[in-house]
Amino acid sequence: MTVIFGLLAAVSVGTSDFLGGLSSRRADPVAVTASSNFVGFGLAFVAAWVAAGEATVVDMAWGVLGGAGLVGGLVALYAGYARTRVSVAAPVAGVGAAALPVIAASLLGEESLSTRATAGILLGLVAIGLVSVSRSDQQGSIGSSLLYGLGGAVGIGLLLLCLSRTSEDGGLWPIVAARGSGSIVLGLFIAVTRVPRPLPRAVWPHVVGIAALVTAGNALFLAATRVGSTSVAAVLTSLFTAVTVFWAWLVFRERLRRVQAAGLGLALVAVALIAAG
Repeated sequence: MTVIFGLLAAVSVGTSDFLGGLSSRRADPVAVTASSNFVGFGLAFVAAWVAAGEATVVDMAWGVLGGAGLVGGLVALYAGYARTRVSVAAPVAGVGAAALPVIAASLLGEESLSTRATAGILLGLVAIGLVSVSRSDQQGSIGSSLLYGLGGAVGIGLLLLCLSRTSEDGGLWPIVAARGSGSIVLGLFIAVTRVPRPLPRAVWPHVVGIAALVTAGNALFLAATRVGSTSVAAVLTSLFTAVTVFWAWLVFRERLRRVQAAGLGLALVAVALIAAG
């Protein structure tokens, strides 16, 4: 079930990522992110209420930390896309986000994986990097690109790591805490910058879709970690980059580079190895 939940999480998050990019073509990215996060808070609250569960203070604290970290990671990543080389920042963020929970689980000695599963995880990390590679017209230094990418990796990876540390009895309440802290951070950012960010009415359906998919993706990742390996769940969920690339190819007919096609192939092999392990 871990493999199924992890792959479904990747599909949900990857599709939301694509919708986020699509919406940002019509509206300010910060407004899209803030609005979807706020709607996601409401959806997560309803889902958590229905699913029940009794979260402890520690569970909620993990959620708050993960949500704040995610927002910081996205700000760093988007800044990197705007100022430096996307072709460097994106792969670093994707691989780093998957690697952080894997490294943490390994250092804490919490998991013992088979040889095939370990090989699948390593191949998955490589696949994430290859799929994320894209051409960029930005001329920022590689050093700056790496720093922005690492910022994104720490933020996204921190959310995955924090959610994986919550208890099974906590239900979906840690996700509610994550959405709440993210909304507060984004609200403060908008208030401090004082830049008007109106959101066109036509974009709202996409915003609701983004919120629902991200919430579902987080819940599926949480379920994956609770029934199996955190490392496996993290790597499979981080394959969302492949889903985003697929939607871009299907909808916009964007041409896949050979390195991206190779990454997609490696991703399939990685999933097969993990499932067999």
